[in-house]
Amino acid sequence: MNADAFIRGIIAFIYEKNIADKIRILYGGSVKPTNVDELVVQVDADGTLVGGAVLSSEFFGRNINFDKI
Repeated sequence: MNADAFIRGIIAFIYEKNIADKIRILYGGSVKPTNVDELVVQVDADGTLVGGAVLSSEFFGRNINFDKI
């Protein structure tokens, strides 16, 4: 189980599943142009939250144009 699924499971336990399903969970780890697609295709990851790395135009472009299959 990945961290995103774990977090969503805790929210579902405390509240209920339909509320947990509506919450957007962002991955905030080490996101790079080479791994953004892989990270965001995880079922419970709704996007990414990044810091200074987004200052790179290459990274910013890959982050906003990820391919969620």
